[in-house]
Order: sequence, then C-alpha cells, then structure tokens
Amino acid sequence: MKNKESILVVDDDLDFLGIIRKILENKGYKTSTVPSASEALSLLEKQFYNAVILDISLPDADGTELLPKILELHPYILAIMLTGHSSVKNAVESLNRGAFAYLEKPLNPENLLSVINRGMEKQLLVFENRQLMDELERHNRITNTLLSVSQAVAQTLDLQKIIDSALEKVAECIGVEASFVYLRDKDHFKLKGYHGLSTQTVKDMPEEVSNNTGIFSNLIEQSGPIIIEDLKKTNEPDLGFLNNVGYRSFAGVPLAILGENIGVLGIATDFNQIFSPNNVDLLTGIGREIAIAVRNAQLYEEASSVKALRELDAMRTAFLANVSHELRTPLAVIKGSANSLLQPDVIFDEQTRRDFLVSIDKDADTLTRLVDDLLMISRLEANALEVKKKPSKLIDVISAIKDRLDNLTVKHHMHIDIAEEIPTVNIDEGRIGEVLTNLVENAVKFSEDNTNIYIKAINKNKEVLISVADEGIGIPLELHQRIFERFFQGDGRKAGRRKGTGLGLAICQGIVEAHGGEIWVESTPGKGAKFSFNIPVN
Repeated sequence: MKNKESILVVDDDLDFLGIIRKILENKGYKTSTVPSASEALSLLEKQFYNAVILDISLPDADGTELLPKILELHPYILAIMLTGHSSVKNAVESLNRGAFAYLEKPLNPENLLSVINRGMEKQLLVFENRQLMDELERHNRITNTLLSVSQAVAQTLDLQKIIDSALEKVAECIGVEASFVYLRDKDHFKLKGYHGLSTQTVKDMPEEVSNNTGIFSNLIEQSGPIIIEDLKKTNEPDLGFLNNVGYRSFAGVPLAILGENIGVLGIATDFNQIFSPNNVDLLTGIGREIAIAVRNAQLYEEASSVKALRELDAMRTAFLANVSHELRTPLAVIKGSANSLLQPDVIFDEQTRRDFLVSIDKDADTLTRLVDDLLMISRLEANALEVKKKPSKLIDVISAIKDRLDNLTVKHHMHIDIAEEIPTVNIDEGRIGEVLTNLVENAVKFSEDNTNIYIKAINKNKEVLISVADEGIGIPLELHQRIFERFFQGDGRKAGRRKGTGLGLAICQGIVEAHGGEIWVESTPGKGAKFSFNIPVN
C-alpha cells in the first residue's frame, strides 16, 4: 500500500477497536487505537494524526466535548464522530464543532473508507494551499525586499544618499545589526557608508583597505559571497573591528555591475548566524541593486551627455514600473483566490477549491520566474552564474521543455528541426533550456497568432548552431545590439501582452557566454527575426 496517512481511533469497545484496526491497516493506513479520551489527548500532544475516529460516548469524557480540544491541538485533523444511538442533535452538534462526518454503528466498512478517502482529499487540498501560501510569502519577502531597496536607491543620484538609504533598507528588510559599504578606488577600498555601528566601532574601522590582500580582495577575486559564521575562528585583519566589539558572524558580497566589481557590501550580527542559500541570494541581489545605483551616480558625475543621462534614468524608471506591474498582476489573482478560500461563511465545492488553487499555483510560478530573473541577473553581473555542464544531447534538452514550448505556442505553429548529425555537447541542460524557452517566448510576444515559429539546430564548423525564428514584426538594424542590454524594451508587442522586465535577452546572453558561445539576431523590419547562438562542440 502507498498510503502513509495515520489514523487514531478512540472507542471504549475493545472488540470494535481490533476490527477497525484490521480494516484500516489492510488499506495501508497507520492506525493507533486507545479506549479513553485521556489516552487520546496524550498521544495527540506528542504526534500528528491525519484523522481521528472518535466515539461520542467515552468512559472519561463526552466525544463532542473532546473534539474542540483535539482541534485546538491539530486544527487540520480530519474528525469523524461515531455513535451507537442515532441522534440528530448529536450529529448537528458534532458538525458544528468541526467534525468532518458523523457515522452510526454498526459501521459499514465501505462507507467508512469512502468518508475517510473524501476527507483525506479535502485535507490534501488544505495542506497544498498552506504550502502555496508559505511559498508565496517567501517569494513576496524576497521580491519586496529587492523592490524596496531598488526604489530607495533610485530616488537620487547623490552617491552618499544612495549608500545611506540602501543601508537603512538593508537593516529594515533583513534585520541585521550592522552594515557597511566600501567602494573601490584605484588600489584601495574606501569606506563610503555604515549603519548600526557605534561611534567607537566606526573610529576603529579602517578608512582605506588594500584591494590586493585580505577578505575584501578575496571577495573581488572570486566575484561571489563570503560567509563567516563564527568570527572568533578567523584571523581576518580587515574584520578585526567587528570581532573586537562582539560581532559573531559576517557576510559580504561584491557590488558588481556589467562584470566589474566596484565595491563590497558587508553585514554583521552579534550571534552565530547560519546564512541560508536564500539569504545569500537575497544579499547578492541587494548588492546588485546598490551597485546599479552607485554606478548610475558615478555615471551622472562623469557623463557629459545630457541625452545619455536622461536615457539611463528613463530605463531605470521603466524597469521599476515594469517590475511593480509584474508583481501586482499575479499578486492580485493570488490575493483574490486566497481570500475567497478563507471566507468562513462560504463553502466551495471541491472543483471550485481546486480552480482557486490552480490560479494561486500558476501566478506563484509567475512570481517565481520574476524572482529567478532578478537573482539570475545578479549572478551574471557578479560573474557568479553556476553552470553544471555535462555531455548532453540537444534533443534531450528540447524534450525536457517540450510541454512548456507547446503551452507558449498554442496559438502559433511551432516547427522543430534538429539535424541527425548533431554531436553530444558539454552543456548545462537546464540553462540552455532556459535560453530556448526565453527565445520562443519572445517570438510569441512579437508575432501574430497563427504564424510560424521555427527551432533549428545544425552542426557547423565544430560548433552546434541553434536558432529560433519567427514571422513577426522584425527588429531595426540599429537595435540589434541594444536588445541584449539589461532593461531594454522593444516596441511592437501584440495587444494584451504584458511588457515584461527587459531581462530575458540579457539572461540568454549571459548563459550562452558562460558556455563559451555567442548570441546574435538577424532581422529585417516586417519580415520576422531570427535569434541564433552557438555552442562549441569541444
């Protein structure tokens, strides 16, 4: 049996307990039996049961009085009440107190199992809903933090105000006691801002740190985060000022933009912090947003072209607006569906509940993709994209994403042509799948319904050449390079299509380059576009 659900049966009839245990265990349920209310509560205080089958008449308590105590311990437990005497009053009282069903003895085993099965299905939907809501909350925290930091640093082009506001947001959103920023200046890092540090600690901080040695140099060299969960166990001289005043953990990330590391963001806690991968990714994303704002401020100070400054500001503003829109749309659907499910005075049938859950699941996936895109860009900017290459067949990559491509092109005609002589290539299958999915999604966005989309791969000069072509509006020659810039938005989407964030092609380029390849576009306005990228065979 595949069932792993556990059931507790509470009844003072020992013969009945023996019979029902056999019935339930034969169906694969893990079954416990007790003859009294006190023993039932003792077990339930120690472990969770999916269901409890509870006799109304017990030697030490009334079942209807015991039920609220059980539900207080386990609000989502499936409660089935039993009685040897038919009573409408007892049935109504049991159901009003939270029981799922009310059955009379002698029991019909098939009827009991049917009730349990229906209840387990309902319980599973409740658990799935809770899991989706927990995942949604996690994604919301990450996305809202990144958006909050981004909006804070986008308010000004004054470098000091950017750093101060960013560190305030770091403290507010992550809850760390101390944070600081050093920016690179020739052969040194210079202290540019701090938050949450005492006056004495600031006096002990070095105003300049060499970028040739020490932990800050290591951060720049490896272009990725450095975590120290116990500062007592390290002898990093650059972090001595933290150790001296009792800070216990440190996390640092480079401030990276366009492959250049321009500084370091550090945070510290006064306890031994264990930094999860999600926390590290979030901190890296925050570092990316700070780096963008810092670079924008530096460009503002250095640039002589008013046009370039206006364009930079417009792209940043458009990006923030687009991210806000991309967040609000799925959040509205999720919020509406969740509120409906939580209405205490409305009982939905199982299909309606499932429809709500499907909507929540679908738009949670949309939020996941948005967060993944933001974090992917942060990794690309920090040269920290993890690529797990292995010998792979391109046809296997296509097969793995075929369902996704079919869903994207449901209103188009997709044609896949993979040459038979395509050799095995050393790639990260998941990453290359992301590139193809992004390119097909782009083709759908910029071409009319019922037009063709072609995916083709050939072997050419010791490399595999892959292309995605459409019959859409095309791309002007002067934009062939710019469309791969982060935040850049092309015009000419079909009516009803959301604008997006302008990150898709930048992500594609980063992944392809991480495989040692190049990506480019060939297009004439009005005659479609053909995106191609190559992967070295060796």
